[in-house]
Amino acid sequence: MSDLLLHRVRVFLLSHRLFSPEALLLVAVSGGPDSLCLLHLLYRLAAQGGPRLHVAHLDHGLRPEAVAEASRVAALAAAWGLPATVERRAVRTRPGDGGPMAAARRVRYAFLAELARASGANAVAVAHQADDQAETVLMHLIRGAGLAGLRGMRAAVPWEEWGQRATEARCPEPVPAPLHAPALIRPLLDTTRTEITGYCAEHGLAPVADPSNSSPRYARSRVRRLLHDLAAENPQVVEAIGRSATLVGDDFAYIQSQLAVAWPGLAIEAPGQIAFARPAWEHLHPALQRYALRRAAGALGAPELSMPQVEAARALATRPGRRMRLGANLRLEVEHARIVMTRPEALAPAAAPQLAVDELPLATPGVTPLGRGWRCVVGPTPAAPPSPWQVALRPETLDGPLRFRRRRPGDRFRPVGGPGSRKLQDFFVDRKVPRDLRDAWPILATPTSIVWVAGLRPDGRFVAEARSQSTIWVSLLYEPET
Repeated sequence: MSDLLLHRVRVFLLSHRLFSPEALLLVAVSGGPDSLCLLHLLYRLAAQGGPRLHVAHLDHGLRPEAVAEASRVAALAAAWGLPATVERRAVRTRPGDGGPMAAARRVRYAFLAELARASGANAVAVAHQADDQAETVLMHLIRGAGLAGLRGMRAAVPWEEWGQRATEARCPEPVPAPLHAPALIRPLLDTTRTEITGYCAEHGLAPVADPSNSSPRYARSRVRRLLHDLAAENPQVVEAIGRSATLVGDDFAYIQSQLAVAWPGLAIEAPGQIAFARPAWEHLHPALQRYALRRAAGALGAPELSMPQVEAARALATRPGRRMRLGANLRLEVEHARIVMTRPEALAPAAAPQLAVDELPLATPGVTPLGRGWRCVVGPTPAAPPSPWQVALRPETLDGPLRFRRRRPGDRFRPVGGPGSRKLQDFFVDRKVPRDLRDAWPILATPTSIVWVAGLRPDGRFVAEARSQSTIWVSLLYEPET
């Protein structure tokens, strides 16, 4: 057993290019059997030319025994000659946070991410094993999940998906990625709890027991008992679920690769907004539509969409002129040619042009500076790749020269894809445009009509169709001022 597990972890490290004395692994050690087994295996491999180790232990302050457990981990690291960082951080739960275990997990990963950054670690090793994987998949299945959930935990997770998110959750300000962008690795994900218990006994390791692991108060403990009952039907149920998770993970990765191919022709990204071209959207397979919505929500920094939200959004996408909220953070609006997902609070002053004067005539054709790094380009062809800050107009519908102006009392227009005329004030409120941006928001107009609320919606009476022979393109471009 001992040699089998040692070989398994060695192969894992080799496959991830971490079996080198130049590499540094940060090892999360709780003191339980799984993490103690992992640390011992890595300690043996370090003596054979494997990576250097740094022990990390976090006391969440949730149990009275935790202080003694932290001391034991620190003493063990010292006895084995390993550097260790042991900290205590309070776990505070709030309504909707998912309970104390979920809150503790967030605090723990933030601790690991910060320590990985400070230590220059090449990877962070955690001791999740095959039974944990089976329990995770079952929990996701019971609660309802798609492929992303049913693939369970991954053997290696890039820094951007675990460390960057953990860091941002604790520190809202942007933080540069660390030098090595350490992955989160799980070398024991194919190793069962029985194998780990046997290894600890064989090497005289004395792990601590966490009573919360068997408490019926927690869902994972109840699922653990369910998994034990399923073993009566199939003694290899843990391995079977693990294999299924691997296959689902491969399917998920393939779908993501196909979405990546389709994305450039599908999505137009702008600050606080992602718009899907409806013709491209309608040609997508439903599976890609679902993941496109999830990807857009993630790119806008919103919580992951639930399946009911995704299906409601897909149904709405067939109905131009309709709009809906997607939870508290997102808004979806269906236009004639676009499906627009917006996170209004993400629209900051720096992300939008503002007029310094009440009215600004445009050079047609030509370039007109707007200030603060923005300029307007008018011409017979688009001045930049497609974006919400660009509109194509039919010149024969315009009753006079174009100008940008600020809003005025009583302003109304006919938003393309909408049911009719709307007050501009109501439109701004619906689109969650911040109050301090509304007065100076650039409104493209003729002497008698609003033509385009820049970046948000044109008036349908003036929009050029793809078949138009003569078109005026109005583009707003931004270059940071130096």
